[in-house]
Amino acid sequence: MASTTKEQQVTKLFTDLKAAVDDYDDELSLQLCDKLLKLNPNDHLTLQCKVVTLIRLEKYKEALTMIARQFKNSDIDLSYEKMYCYYRTNQLLPAMELLQELKAKSTQQDPSLLYLEAQLLYSQGQFEKTIEIYETLLKSSDKNDSFYDEIQVNLLAAKAGLLFSSNKAEEKDKADLKESADLYEVAYNAASVYLARGDLKKAQQQLELARKQCNEKSNGMSPEEHEEELAVITTQLGYTYQLQGRSEDAIKIYKSLLKSKNVTVSAVASNNMVSIEQTKDLQEVAAKLKVATSKEAESKLKNYQKRVISMNETLLQLYSNKYSACRDQAQKLTEKYPNNDNLYLILASATYHQHKAEKAVEELQKFAEKKPTSLAIRFATIQLQLLQSHTADALATLKHYLESVKGDAKAYYKPAVIALLVWLYEQTGQSEKSMEILDEASTVWKNDGSFKSDTIAPTSTIKQTAAFKLKTGRFQDAVADYEQLVKADPSDAQSIAGLIAAYAEVDPKKAEQYGNALPSIALNNLDVETLEKIVPGVKRGYVKKDPNGVHVKKPKTRKKRATLFPKNMNPDVKPDPERWVPKQERSTFRMKGKNKKALNKGPQGISTEGGGIGGTGSANIGGKKLAPAAAVTAAVVPDSPEPVKAKPTAAPSAKSGGKKKKGKSRR
Repeated sequence: MASTTKEQQVTKLFTDLKAAVDDYDDELSLQLCDKLLKLNPNDHLTLQCKVVTLIRLEKYKEALTMIARQFKNSDIDLSYEKMYCYYRTNQLLPAMELLQELKAKSTQQDPSLLYLEAQLLYSQGQFEKTIEIYETLLKSSDKNDSFYDEIQVNLLAAKAGLLFSSNKAEEKDKADLKESADLYEVAYNAASVYLARGDLKKAQQQLELARKQCNEKSNGMSPEEHEEELAVITTQLGYTYQLQGRSEDAIKIYKSLLKSKNVTVSAVASNNMVSIEQTKDLQEVAAKLKVATSKEAESKLKNYQKRVISMNETLLQLYSNKYSACRDQAQKLTEKYPNNDNLYLILASATYHQHKAEKAVEELQKFAEKKPTSLAIRFATIQLQLLQSHTADALATLKHYLESVKGDAKAYYKPAVIALLVWLYEQTGQSEKSMEILDEASTVWKNDGSFKSDTIAPTSTIKQTAAFKLKTGRFQDAVADYEQLVKADPSDAQSIAGLIAAYAEVDPKKAEQYGNALPSIALNNLDVETLEKIVPGVKRGYVKKDPNGVHVKKPKTRKKRATLFPKNMNPDVKPDPERWVPKQERSTFRMKGKNKKALNKGPQGISTEGGGIGGTGSANIGGKKLAPAAAVTAAVVPDSPEPVKAKPTAAPSAKSGGKKKKGKSRR
């Protein structure tokens, strides 16, 4: 009876489990699996169902532990589930090893296995192989199947990843992009592709469409899922605003996402805010980058995202004057991302900021030996050499670069490079060579189809070339260039004016003919009478009209300089009349400290207030008040017929309490 009851319980639990699985109620499915395992702990079907339920609940580590313990010696193969758990926990190496084992065992290509292989390759940044697999799956899948839509979404994501990571112009020019009006994921990934191509308007349109579609289809998602999906779309929209120069709108979006539950979103928002605000507040920048470089975020970010965030962290150390830490981290990153030229520039910048310009140039030259075709490294070297006024060295550096790219016409004759080369030749006094290279480049720009189809169409470049020829006196060559420009655009007034200026030196009659083609000057807003009164080259303020019609210059009037008063001067207080007299000679001067004793010292017989010898007034006979002159005389020749004994004055003793010496009176 008991066994029958147990079987009934198991049957009912399995029925409930099937209903929960069909309704995607994973929490209930897990509870039912635990109840079944209490009744029968070794039931492999229940164990397998629990593993799948844990995976659906994103409890991948628990699922891996359960597979390792319960299915170690089992006949049931859970290799696919195990590989998926490895993938979701970012254990890509064991996942790829297990994938190779499964591919070796299977005779036919399993679509689910191929799909997982594409996801693994995408996580490793191998986007080209990922695209190949998704395109194969797309061809063999039914368009009405939901699996077809998932493949299409992931294919666009792989294409966007390839564009962001490679930065190859030939990849960006590919136009095989399919958009969808039904899935917000397709619109989001299509926007990512447009962003990588630099088409910001289309990217913004697709992101706004994706946000709208996500809001419309929010009924099929939980509030947490809807919020997370919307945060990802909004972050990308903020990045689009940032690229368009709408920094304030981008910052508003980023600030609203800093506390997002999605770690990837908060990391990207923090990093992008740092790139906008730059070095305004280094402490705040450090706090935001700490969020972007956390372990949790690092495990979920793509490789190109990690590279950008790590580089910003290195730049923060540079701006914080932590040069040794900056160099150490930059060197580690160069080993990890050897193709990123910006890291080499950061290394040289750290050296330059330590006032070691020559050493920085040497470092860049060593980097250039490893990467001879790197334009960024060469231009940085030239910039430092020009800052030190080493123009000849800068010219030599540019020549070395041109030698390394001689087989690539597009790189060799790049307008910016040619412009710099011409300028350096001019600065070193080699005008003939500058004209030679300019003529050579002009011929290539006119005849080479790659330049005509490029975005840097040579029209503006030919204009600059023609203007340079006109300036240096090569009028006939300038005429040829300007004629080409006028034929291409007869309404271009600037080209017509240049052609007239060139013809004026070569053929004045043709200059007059082309002069009629120039647009007429609007004279409605001009005061002709005022213009006629003004002498060319002389300011209006220096000229006045004479009744006889002769212009006379105004007489020069000397301006009186304003009186300079001392700082903090009070105009109500009368200045001190002795302000220019030396301090020690002023009437208000008083000696201080030990110098006060010097007031009573002087030569014998000096006149002091109160009397004569010794300053005691002993020469004042009979108590008579004498005039100063009489007092002085009395001190020398007494009026009294009898000598007067003066009291002896005590000599100052060196030590108090010592014996006093007897003084001698003067007779």
